[in-house]
Amino acid sequence: MKKTKIDLSEKYAKYARHEINGLTRAILKIWQANREFRMRDTQFEDYEKLGAAYTGLLEKIDARNRELTKMRKERDKLAPKLVVLNTRARSGMRGYFGAQSPEFAQIRTGQSHHAVRQPQEPAAAKSESPAKPGASSDS
Repeated sequence: MKKTKIDLSEKYAKYARHEINGLTRAILKIWQANREFRMRDTQFEDYEKLGAAYTGLLEKIDARNRELTKMRKERDKLAPKLVVLNTRARSGMRGYFGAQSPEFAQIRTGQSHHAVRQPQEPAAAKSESPAKPGASSDS
């Protein structure tokens, strides 16, 4: 019976990144201690390089996440201050330009632009007796 090659597009999403990294380190440790272990398609050096590339990528992602967390905290500190200033500016512009001015209309919030429903035609009255199939209503 011929063995088929493993499809690398299998669903590996069920594994968490720390599980993959931990398992890779454990396999490398065992393989390094027992160099007589062989895999048909993979050499120890190739596996080691792939594991190092994965670990390096995880470290880059973690560094960027820390940087992004700092930026999010800074954003969250600035947002309330900006909301207060926006409210004050809108109130000032409403007083300066007027509530009906085109300038204030550009920054108006919470109001629709006077949406008016289109009038609908009444539904056509239905006859009490259902029409017979094939019969015309031109009688």
